[in-house]
Amino acid sequence: MIKKVPILFILVIGLILSVTYVAFGSPNSASQSLQMSMTAMGTNYVELTDPHSAVSSLSGSFSTMAAVDPCDVDFNEDGVVDVGDIMYVANCWRSADPVCDLYDLDSDGGIDIVDIMLVAVQWGNTCGAPPFTVPVLAIDMGGWNTDPTRRDLAAGAGFRLDRTSVSWASIEPNAPVGGVHTYNWPDGAFNVYRNDRRLMPYVIVMNNPSWAAQRACGPIDLSHLDDFGEFVYQLVSRYADVTPYWVFYNEQDQWTTYPEGHDAGGCWGGHGDEYARMLAVAWDAAHSANPNAQVIFGAPAYEPLWSSGWPVWDWFFFRDAFKYMQDHPDDYVDIIAVNQYNFRRDDWDGSSSTLPENQEIIAKFYQAVSDASFNPNTRGAYSIYKWQTEYGLNKPMATGEVGLMVSSGCSDVPTCEELQARHAVHVNVRGLAAGLKVIAWYTLVDKAEDPFNYGLVRSDLTLRPAYTAYQVLTQQLDGYEFDQQLDVPGKPRIQAYTFCVKEGGSCKEGESKKLVLWRDSGEKIKWQNKDAVETMAVSVAELGTWTGQVRVTDKLGNSDTYSGASSVDLTFSSDPIYVEAQ
Repeated sequence: MIKKVPILFILVIGLILSVTYVAFGSPNSASQSLQMSMTAMGTNYVELTDPHSAVSSLSGSFSTMAAVDPCDVDFNEDGVVDVGDIMYVANCWRSADPVCDLYDLDSDGGIDIVDIMLVAVQWGNTCGAPPFTVPVLAIDMGGWNTDPTRRDLAAGAGFRLDRTSVSWASIEPNAPVGGVHTYNWPDGAFNVYRNDRRLMPYVIVMNNPSWAAQRACGPIDLSHLDDFGEFVYQLVSRYADVTPYWVFYNEQDQWTTYPEGHDAGGCWGGHGDEYARMLAVAWDAAHSANPNAQVIFGAPAYEPLWSSGWPVWDWFFFRDAFKYMQDHPDDYVDIIAVNQYNFRRDDWDGSSSTLPENQEIIAKFYQAVSDASFNPNTRGAYSIYKWQTEYGLNKPMATGEVGLMVSSGCSDVPTCEELQARHAVHVNVRGLAAGLKVIAWYTLVDKAEDPFNYGLVRSDLTLRPAYTAYQVLTQQLDGYEFDQQLDVPGKPRIQAYTFCVKEGGSCKEGESKKLVLWRDSGEKIKWQNKDAVETMAVSVAELGTWTGQVRVTDKLGNSDTYSGASSVDLTFSSDPIYVEAQ
C-alpha cells in the first residue's frame, strides 16, 4: 500500500507556516519558509520550479485570499478549516485525476501551491455547521441515493448522512494479475454527493468477489486480505473528499452457515476473530488514505432471536472479535455500530419497573438488565458498553439502523403511523443521550419488496407523520447538545431530557435549556396505552431560565404558551413535547 500521508504532512506544516506572508504582507518570508520545507522533505518528491514566484503570484494578497468562503474549503464538513482540509488538496498535488478538479480553487487547471494556500489562509475559521452534525442523523435511502426527489426529501427532513453501500465484487470483479488491480469505480454516484453537499454518504463496504472469499457476505480468505487492504486504500483515497465514514459489512454476526439467513450485508457469525483481523487491515488502509477516516465496526443485529431451533445470530460475536483485539493490540475501529429495533426492546430493558435511565436504545448500548450478571461465556443480552469494558475497549458508538414498521401486525395503520412518529423522537433523543455518533433511520421511503413499511414516506411519496416529526426534531434541537436526563422523584415513567447551547463543554450561562418530555411505561411502543398521561412541574430548575411563560411544541410542530409565577404544570402522554422558556 502506498503511504504518502507522512510526507505530505511535512509539506503541509511548511505551507501553514508560510501563511504568515498573507497576514504580514511578506512574500519573501513565505518563499523562505516554503523553500525550507521543500529542503527538509527533499525535492525528489515534489518539485517547485520557482517557489518564490509561486507565492509572489498571490501578491494581490490577503483580501483576495480571505474572500474564499470557509464553507467552500471545509472539505470534511466538520465545521472548521484545519489540517484535514488542507490534506485533501495536498493529496491532489499536480494530479490529473478528475476527482481532484474540486480542489482547483483558483481555476487555473491544476492543483498547486496557490490552491493549498487558499485553504491554509482559512485555518481555524469556522463554517456554520448544519443541524445535528454530532451525532449525525442518517437515513437509509433504499438504494435510491442519487434520486433528486428522494434527496430533497431526506435533506428536507434534516438528515445529514445518507446510508449507502459499495460492492467490492462490483468494483473489482476480477482478481489482480501480477499484482495489478483493475477497478470499476462508481464515480457517477459519488459525483452526485460532490455536487450536492447537503447529504454525506455513510458507506457500507460489503459483497466480496468470488475470487477472494467463499461467501460474498462472509470471511475473506486470508490469502486475499492484502488485496482487500489495497481495495480499501484506493476506495478511501478516491472518495476522501466526499466522506470519512466507512462501515464494514452489516449484521455481520449472522451465522456463515445459517440455512435460513437473510443476507443483510454480512455473515461472519462464528468468525469474530477473522472479522477483527480484517478490521485491522481496513483501518490501516483507510487511515493511510485519509487521516480523518472513520472506520466503523459494521452494525451487528445482536438480538437473541431464534428460528426453527437455530440461532440467527452469533451471540458471542462481540466476545470473539473484542478478545482478538485485546490479545493482538493494534488499531481496529474508530466507532462501533449496532442495529436496534423497538420490537426487540424487552430483551434489553426488561419490564415496566425498569428505571427511566435504562430504557430501550440506552439499555442496549449502555445498561442492559443482564449486565449485573455478565459472563462472557454465557449466552445473554448484555449491553455493548459492557462487552467493551470487559475487553479494555473505549470506542464511541453508533446505531446502523433504527425504525418502526407501520403495517405488519397493525389493524389500525393510521394509529401505527402516529406511533411511528412518536418513536422517531423517542429513539433519537435517547440516542443523543447515549452519546451515539450516528443514528440511522431505516428507511426513507417504503420499499416495494418490503411488506412491513418502515418508511417515513409512503411508496407514493406522500409523507407520514414521522417525516414531519423528524423535521420538527431537527428544528427544535438545531444548535443544542444533550445536557442530562432528569429523574423525577416518584414518577419513574416520565422520560425527561434536557438540551442546551454549550460553550467550553458546559451549558452556556443565561441561555434557556430545551426540555423533551414523554411518558413511557417500559413496554414496546405499540403495546403502551397511548392515552395514559403524567404531570410534571416545570420551572427554572429544568429550563435554566424563567420568564413566567413556557412554550410547548408537539412532535408535529404545533405550539402553545403556558404561564406561571414560578412553575407550570404540564400534562403529557407518550406523545413527546418540547418545552422552553418563552
